[in-house]
Amino acid sequence: MYKRLKSVFKRVINIGCDGDDYNAHKIRVCNTFALLSCSIVLLDACLFVFFYQSLTAVLMNMLLVVACCSALVLQYYRNHYIAGLMLFLSVISFIFIQAYGVVGNEVGVQNTFLTLLPMPWLLLEGSRRSTKILLSVLCCSCYFFIEYHQPIQQLITLEDTHKGVLQILYELLAMLVLILIAITFDNDRYKFEKKLKRMATTDGLTGLSNRTKLFIEGDRALCAVKRHKLPFCVALMDIDHFKKVNDNYGHSHGDAALQVVAKLLAENTRESDIIGRYGGEEFALILQGTDLSSAIDKLNSIREKIEAEPICYGSVCINCTASFGVTQLTNPGQNLTDLFDQADSALYDSKDKGRNCVSVY
Repeated sequence: MYKRLKSVFKRVINIGCDGDDYNAHKIRVCNTFALLSCSIVLLDACLFVFFYQSLTAVLMNMLLVVACCSALVLQYYRNHYIAGLMLFLSVISFIFIQAYGVVGNEVGVQNTFLTLLPMPWLLLEGSRRSTKILLSVLCCSCYFFIEYHQPIQQLITLEDTHKGVLQILYELLAMLVLILIAITFDNDRYKFEKKLKRMATTDGLTGLSNRTKLFIEGDRALCAVKRHKLPFCVALMDIDHFKKVNDNYGHSHGDAALQVVAKLLAENTRESDIIGRYGGEEFALILQGTDLSSAIDKLNSIREKIEAEPICYGSVCINCTASFGVTQLTNPGQNLTDLFDQADSALYDSKDKGRNCVSVY
């Protein structure tokens, strides 16, 4: 039961989020706000119908429930601004009517306006600054009007017990809104930070490490093998005649070639090996704990698989070959840049030999 309720809640707060990463956190806050408001208002309606048989008060509550559901429908159809604006105006209108005409200001319903002050900034897009200011000012105005203005004769004269219940309900709404907004924003902040970190360290086309991450992880691995006195090899790989692939078959076919090669590299290396896109059609492999002889065998195996793998885009399939240059750590004073320079020199030897081979520095 709990899992089913959790699943339903998760689906509701994610309505309208698909394909809109930029506004996803605002959409989730709006949906959460709508769900909480609807739940509290339904409890409020139960109090009025069971103890006071006030159909007018219940009708007001049901109108807000309809507004909350309508906001979720608008979110589904990507009308995010209208959904947030309608929901916010509906909630403050409901609270104003409750505090001014239904139960009076003694219960403290008007204090909810203070919680709602930041809501326009959390619900609406960043470009709606003037609208947000106006809505926040509206909240302040409603609060001061209810707090310091003599209300009209209220629709319902609450018993003391029910005053406490109603006050708890609205305080609960205020606290839950703040808590769930904080949770929603914290989760979204974590997701965005994780996404930004991935974008900063991952090559978008191949999914491999980019050059920045390659050097960060490579330096860490180099320090470890020096400390434990393990073998360490660095290799550079270049797709042969890659420019001709782009010129003859188009850049989309060239991108497909890069993706296929990246997939083969990932599938034919160990988890401890570090692979990444070095630049253009060039890839780097950092093989920690692997001696030169084993590295050559591994690179030749990868080279043969690349040569045999068809690279298809649309109805056209081609085959590519690759050249490799590899070097081994021989001096504890060498750094990663030195090893890449040596591997690059060995790669040029492979090209001079006619390509599709492995050369050692």
